[in-house]
Amino acid sequence: MSLDDSTPAPEGADTPGGRHRPAGPGGRTLLLGGLALLLVVGAAGFFALSGDKDAEASACVSEKVTLTTAPVMEDLVKQAVKSVNADEPCIDVVVSAGTVKDVVALLADPNAELPEIWIPDSPTWKGQLTSAGWTGTPVAEVLAQTPVGLVGGPAAKAPASWAAVLDGGALDMSDPSAQGASALALLAPYAEMKATGETAQTIEEKTVPVAQTFGERAVEGASTEADLSTITASSTQLVPATEQAYLAARRSNDQLTLVAPRTGVPMLQYPLVDVNRGNLDVMSSGGDLSARVARAIGRWFTSGAGVDAIAAAELRGPDGATLPNGIGLGDSRVLPKVAQQTTDDTLRQWRVLSVPSSILAVVDLSGSMKTAIGDTTRIQLAVQASQVALDAFPAQARIGIWGFSKNRGENGVSYQEYATLDRLDASAGADGTHGDVVRKEADALVGRVRGATGLMDTTLAAYKYAQEKWDPAWFNSVVIFTDGASDDSSSLSLESLVNQLKSVRDPAKPVKVIIIGISQDSDTGELDQIAAATGGQNYLVNNPNEILGVLAQALLNR
Repeated sequence: MSLDDSTPAPEGADTPGGRHRPAGPGGRTLLLGGLALLLVVGAAGFFALSGDKDAEASACVSEKVTLTTAPVMEDLVKQAVKSVNADEPCIDVVVSAGTVKDVVALLADPNAELPEIWIPDSPTWKGQLTSAGWTGTPVAEVLAQTPVGLVGGPAAKAPASWAAVLDGGALDMSDPSAQGASALALLAPYAEMKATGETAQTIEEKTVPVAQTFGERAVEGASTEADLSTITASSTQLVPATEQAYLAARRSNDQLTLVAPRTGVPMLQYPLVDVNRGNLDVMSSGGDLSARVARAIGRWFTSGAGVDAIAAAELRGPDGATLPNGIGLGDSRVLPKVAQQTTDDTLRQWRVLSVPSSILAVVDLSGSMKTAIGDTTRIQLAVQASQVALDAFPAQARIGIWGFSKNRGENGVSYQEYATLDRLDASAGADGTHGDVVRKEADALVGRVRGATGLMDTTLAAYKYAQEKWDPAWFNSVVIFTDGASDDSSSLSLESLVNQLKSVRDPAKPVKVIIIGISQDSDTGELDQIAAATGGQNYLVNNPNEILGVLAQALLNR
């Protein structure tokens, strides 16, 4: 009779198929024990294998690498670091976000920890690093990039060029030392020079009003960062901003318009820099480690995951391909990069030009100032130059006006004050603002010409007055408009004036005398000596529009 699997066979009997069943309870015990042993051994092996990685992670010594990235790249970098850590669990990559200005501030602190890997957000990074005694080696020239345009209200129109924007009075700049878009707005006029015909000098002149306005905001403690959220339907300013920043801001402010000058747009690129590799003092195994981590991060950005993440962040990849559907700046022409030296020089100029100005304008009113120059006169040229200069300065600039000629003022002195040295936006009561007074008095100078040239004692008095009004937050100067040297025999001699200027000059309270010659007859020999006694300069102006160039040079030479 056959038995199914549920019917136990007699002890010691053969089972179907010729297998012999162990007889008695002892056989069953051996079988169960063997199975249990196999389970124990198998489980031990499983846990040993699965614990290998955990054991490795717990046994390794963690090595730290510091990385500072541009804020807009922070999320992408953290994704890259997570990918690196999957293969390198013993490396602790500490990520922080900061602008170029934030990192540069660390360079001045000997106790600060400088990042070993850096992803800067401005083309100025190399010059600022080098000026502090460091150099960096780019591991990747471009991880991602985004073009820079101009953001305004709904009525914003594409300007002809970046130079035109610089000269148009509507440019709202953030600090180019901290913000890459503003830095590129300063550099773009140099990149488009072939198309516009501008020169380095004309661009410099156009930069003066923009820099002075920025500097005044800084002195007042006002925010120097342009805010896209404040742009409204009636806004007339144009703010340099990246395509990515515009798209992000547009989600909460539908009044924004992004335009590109017809000459093209600059591209803000985010490189991957190994800081340690450029500084021999810190070359070590730590530097090798940071370079290895940097290369791994760079590889992630070129991987499929990295490319997708860059697109999701509304940035452009290294190839610069436009965003889907042509959003943002689309296929706008991209301007070429400017030379590194131009980048460094432009940022240095900005730092100097943005220091606010305090100017005591001292105008020659002697009879020779009536002499004709073409279709105008010397005094009219001086007044027109003064008016151009006034237009260049913001309302917070400090401006005063004196006139001089022999026996001009009380008790026979050669000078008279027509507008005290004060801020242009200061109240002047019934006369409006101090700026209104300055313009009115400047216009009236043409009718006040008479007498001989009393330059010497006027210069000394003006210099001492400017010292009394000295303010550390300003560039303090005396600007003298004259057509020649003194012909007042009762005044100080040249030697006496120069010696007295040198004796009262105070390095702790610097005031420069800047002399602007109004004609070819200007005695440059005497005027040079007077200006040099205070560290100032002597210039010649034949056209009112040259005054901005003179002021730019005077500011840059301080």
